[in-house]
Amino acid sequence: MKNYSIVIAALIATLSLIPAHRSFAHAGHDKAPGEEGEVTAKGPITISAEAKANLGLKVEEAELRTLEKTLTAIGVIEAIPTHSAIVASRIAGRVAGIAVVSGDKVQKGQTLVEVESRQIGNPPPRVTYQAPIDGVVTTVEAVLGAPVEPDKNLIHVIDLSEVFAEGRIFEGQVAAVKTGQKVRVYVESFPEDVFEGTVDVVSGALDPESRTLRVWARLKNLEGKLRPNMRARLSIVTGDADSVVAVPHSALLGDAGNLFAFVQADDKGLSYERRPVIVGMKDDRFVEIIEGIFPGDKVVTLGNYQLQYVAPKAPAAADHDKAGAAHEPDAASSSSWIKRIGFWLGAAVIVWLLIKIVAKALRRPHDSSPVLSSRTPVASKALSK
Repeated sequence: MKNYSIVIAALIATLSLIPAHRSFAHAGHDKAPGEEGEVTAKGPITISAEAKANLGLKVEEAELRTLEKTLTAIGVIEAIPTHSAIVASRIAGRVAGIAVVSGDKVQKGQTLVEVESRQIGNPPPRVTYQAPIDGVVTTVEAVLGAPVEPDKNLIHVIDLSEVFAEGRIFEGQVAAVKTGQKVRVYVESFPEDVFEGTVDVVSGALDPESRTLRVWARLKNLEGKLRPNMRARLSIVTGDADSVVAVPHSALLGDAGNLFAFVQADDKGLSYERRPVIVGMKDDRFVEIIEGIFPGDKVVTLGNYQLQYVAPKAPAAADHDKAGAAHEPDAASSSSWIKRIGFWLGAAVIVWLLIKIVAKALRRPHDSSPVLSSRTPVASKALSK
């Protein structure tokens, strides 16, 4: 019975090591990843004022807007034909003087070039040519001293205060486009600018090869940013939609079916909540929000891409009590060491018990001769003598 009690004690000691071993394997965690009750970091993202400045965060309010139905066309900036002029010589001769270079702004009547005639004279007669319109010199083909013929162009001047944005639409879109419709134009050179105009001309025939129709939108260009041959994207407004909650395109992150936006969660702009959203129709500027954002919510439109990589604050339920943490700054670490010590103590007990069992077994006598009972007749006779 004593041997049985030793074995049972060894088993109990072994079973007592199971929790300690598990804690040792996952030191510092009360639960394995994925188990019920495991704490994960969720909640609003909180940043400092310095971090906000470094990210360059910009927010805009979600509003009820009337989204416009638009049609997109790819095209190019062109000079308006009636706003362009060529300077050429009426007589044969040679270039005697040039007063401008490409890029110069000129006014109507300003001298551009001087030509010396081939007619005999001493000196030969000279003719000056002036700018026929206000504009910008785009091409200077005259070279000082070079011969001049009446059929050769010398200088090209363009008035760029207004320009055309020429685009091409597909055959199935022709019915939706009409002169007078509002157009917004975007160019790569000035990605932050939107140039507004109207459809001025619609071509009378489709291109036989591409099956597209050319349209020209007239744009104001008072600052002179738009130049001929710039690539452009035209958004032609073909109709209005109902008022909907909408945000700028730049407020949305993610991919189709998994879109989200960051919404400011405090008055100081230092806390932001990530919200999944469901979108509806869109135009070239705004996207309808069907679910996830409400009118008045401030959504991040600039710096949100970097903001998504900032770790969110852990939920309050998972935070350690601050008062207790002041007295026990490393409770999790202490608990881990206690479990480790318990594990090794248990292992030592098992080894000690096994040694005792083996030692006791080695001390047991191995005499195989029969033992005579004192109650047998032989034994009784021997005693009686």
